[in-house]
Amino acid sequence: MEERYERIPIIQLWDQLLVPLQGDVTDAHADRLCDEVLERLRRTEARGLAVDITGLWVVDSHLCATLSRLAASAQLMGTKTVLCGMSPSIALTLQTMGVELTGVKMALDLEEALEWLGFRVAGPDHRRELDGEWAPGED
Repeated sequence: MEERYERIPIIQLWDQLLVPLQGDVTDAHADRLCDEVLERLRRTEARGLAVDITGLWVVDSHLCATLSRLAASAQLMGTKTVLCGMSPSIALTLQTMGVELTGVKMALDLEEALEWLGFRVAGPDHRRELDGEWAPGED
């Protein structure tokens, strides 16, 4: 039986990479994730990597080891890594299992992860109102 290839989304935002993970990540998919992300880091010379696990149903010890290996390898290549979007149930499971993510910076959500990587989000105080609609502008 032929194994179905599932595309790993790797999104480039200037000199940063964003990898949103969803559903169930098999061991083979996790290994391919590490290879493909590291190759993209090499080609793009990205300075930061955000891995968003908000959409994952479960995180097992193999995926944790893969994410830790990915972060350590990225650091050797000069890239900072942050993992974001861990659900409370996944955090409790990993803590109960004694799984540690070494070398990985953690963030509550994608916005915090991107801020840690150097992005700054302009809030409503950085906009002005034009004809009842919000538009970018000066204070």
